[in-house]
Amino acid sequence: MNLKKASQNTPSIEISIIVPTYNERDNVKPLVERVHKALSDYRYEIIIVDDNSPDGTADAAESLSTEYPLRVIVRKTERGLATAVIAGFNEARGDVLGVIDADLQHPPEHIPELLKATKDGADVAIASRYVPGGGIEGWTLKRAIISKGAKLPVTMLFTALKGIQDPLSGFFVFRKTVIDGVTLSPIGYKILLEVLLRGKANIITEVPYTFRERERGQSNLNFAEQINYIKHLMRLLWITGELRRFVKYALVGISGFGVNLGLLSVFHEIIGIDKGLSGTISYGISIQTNFMLNELWTFRDKRHVAHSPIMKRVIKFNLISSIGWAINNGVYRLLYAVVGLWYILSMIIAIAVVTLWNFYINMHWTWKQKERNTTIPL
Repeated sequence: MNLKKASQNTPSIEISIIVPTYNERDNVKPLVERVHKALSDYRYEIIIVDDNSPDGTADAAESLSTEYPLRVIVRKTERGLATAVIAGFNEARGDVLGVIDADLQHPPEHIPELLKATKDGADVAIASRYVPGGGIEGWTLKRAIISKGAKLPVTMLFTALKGIQDPLSGFFVFRKTVIDGVTLSPIGYKILLEVLLRGKANIITEVPYTFRERERGQSNLNFAEQINYIKHLMRLLWITGELRRFVKYALVGISGFGVNLGLLSVFHEIIGIDKGLSGTISYGISIQTNFMLNELWTFRDKRHVAHSPIMKRVIKFNLISSIGWAINNGVYRLLYAVVGLWYILSMIIAIAVVTLWNFYINMHWTWKQKERNTTIPL
């Protein structure tokens, strides 16, 4: 009875900081000291999840547990940053969960600002390199291009992330309720994507910070992790339904091709209309059948929340299709007449380019969904 009462009166932990580690022995102590200094006015815990580092990272961390509110989890069979963070989430007791790397590229001094954002109403607070006031130090042009290139498919393919400037950040905090009852299954190292796309976050805040080069040790990021990132994107595309949506869009496009050819034959061979006029009419009708199928099937879940009435969506779709037709001709002529590719291959590439163009613009404009409530500091 007394134990239960004491437990009920024990103040809850405000934030749990999850730190995945592998061969970070030299960084553990300065990281813990800086986290403690930053959070000395808060009830916090640090959970270090170590993948059985051969350099003694776990022992170095364990030696600090008598001085700081720190727990160490050593995984001897499982490996990987993503699953290490999930293991930390499962053990965390804080009302807010945070993720930070051990290599000191993420300044712990920004944690209180992130925590304050959740107290002010944000479900997720992201330490962002790409909002005003944020930045990157010490990166080569090549690394900057790779980072931007990794971000591009995310912003293009996931409409739910529109407006978020740094969805691949590895430094963030969020209310624990965001993942209550949610099964997370990330691959690789981009945990934030999993939280944003599968969690229950509505209000997202980005707090600027400057990303710095690691002070000690070597990066654990390698080619295998890049492959895992691609696998993770494909899994999320399937889970969120965006991959299935693209397949539907492509099938509608194929049906439109059939409608176009069928009507062309009917108008010219049976009715006797001029070939040029028959082609124009049949193409125009196929665009309208494509719109109806996309409205009723591909984007069925979005049409009721789209920002425009149906006639505006019709106009937008036809405008995009007209621009797509011009792009198709331009790409085809460039590849066939200038580059010298086989004309069939040139047309296949042109169709692929236009399909991606039409799908992306229609998804983000014609059937634009209401954006998530996102606050970004000025």
